[in-house]
Amino acid sequence: MRKISKWWLGSFVLILVLAACNTQIKPQATQADFDQSVQDYQADLGTIAAAAGQDLALQALLATPAGAPGLPTSALAANLMSLGAGPVSPTDALKLLGGIAPLADQNLERGKWDYDPAVPGWVQDSSYTGDDLVLTWPFDDDQSNAHTAALTFDWNYGAATVDVREADGTTSEVPQDMQITLKVDGNAAGSLRGQFAWYDCSGTPIAEPTSVAISGSAGVNDRVAFTFNLSASDTRIRTSGSFEVSTGGDSGRATWDVWADGTMTRDAACFSQDFDVSGGHVNFTTSESVGGESHSFEFNTDFTLNFDAGGNPTSAVLANGFVKVDGAVAVTFSGTLDDANGNCVPGENVSLVFADGSLTLEQYLIAQGMTPGCY
Repeated sequence: MRKISKWWLGSFVLILVLAACNTQIKPQATQADFDQSVQDYQADLGTIAAAAGQDLALQALLATPAGAPGLPTSALAANLMSLGAGPVSPTDALKLLGGIAPLADQNLERGKWDYDPAVPGWVQDSSYTGDDLVLTWPFDDDQSNAHTAALTFDWNYGAATVDVREADGTTSEVPQDMQITLKVDGNAAGSLRGQFAWYDCSGTPIAEPTSVAISGSAGVNDRVAFTFNLSASDTRIRTSGSFEVSTGGDSGRATWDVWADGTMTRDAACFSQDFDVSGGHVNFTTSESVGGESHSFEFNTDFTLNFDAGGNPTSAVLANGFVKVDGAVAVTFSGTLDDANGNCVPGENVSLVFADGSLTLEQYLIAQGMTPGCY
C-alpha cells in the first residue's frame, strides 16, 4: 500500500488555496494584484453565503429535529462529512460513499413520521399507506414566525431499489434512482435527484458505487444548487461537480473536475483495499457576481507522482499549471513538488511566474504564512 506523507498532502492543499483563495501561457497580473484579488474575492463570497443562509428553505433544513427515522446515523454523517474535510485517498472516498448503503439498518425506512415537540419526538402516522419516507416538523424562522416543513424520500423514483452485499456479508437495500423533495408550508422549496450504480461482483452488487450522479437545489427566495458526480473503475477515479448560491442579484459558484489514475486492488469479495495513484488532474473554478461586478478564479494542473523503493510518494511533477483571475492568466507554475532541502516547507523546486517576475512556491508560502510545518 502506498502511503501519502502528511507534508505532501498539506503542500498540495496549499497549492489549491492559491486557486480558492482559486502552447506558452503568459501571466498578466503582478503578485500584488493577485493577492489583492484573492482578498476581495473571499470577502464577496462571504457576503453571498451569509445572505443565502437566511433563506427559509435552508432554515427549515437546519431546524430538522434529531433522531429522524431513516436519516443517516451519526456514524454515516461523520463519514460523509469526512469527504469534505479531506484530503482522503480515492479508496477511502469509495468506502465512505459506500456508507450511503446502510441508511436504515438493512432496509430503507418508509412511512410517515411527524415531529411532536410536546413528546418531544417523532410520532408515526399509522394512516399513511405509501412506500415513501415522509417527515414533517414545525419550526420558527429567524423572525419567530411559525412554519411547517416536510421532506419526502422517494427511494424508487426512477428505478427499483436493489440489495447490495456489505463487507461483513450482510445485505442492505439501496437506491438506484431516488428523489428527495422539500416543502415549506405546503409549497415546493427544494429537491434532490440521486442516481447510483453499484459494483457487480460476479452477479452480486456490493456496497461500493461505480457511479454517482446527484443534483439538487433548495430555496424559497434565494437559491442553493449543486451537482456531484463520481465515476470509479479499477484504473481511474473521477469526481466533478458544482455548487452555486444566489441571493437577490448576487451569486457565487464553484466547480471542480478531479481525477486520479492508478491501479485498484480488491479482495476476494471484490471490495477495494487500495488504489495506487500514479498521476491525475485537478481543475477548480470559482466565480461570483456582486453589485453588478463579476470576478472568477480558475486553478488547473496535471500531476505525476514519483515513488521511493518502498512505493511511497516522494514528490509530484506538476505540469500545465496555471491560475486565472477574471479569465486572464495571473500565475503559471511547474516543477517538482517536494521538500528536497528538508526545511518542512515544500516547493523549492516549483516555479511561480507572475507578470512582474517569478519566485518559488516555497518562497510564496513563507511570505503568505501558509507553511504546513514538520510532522
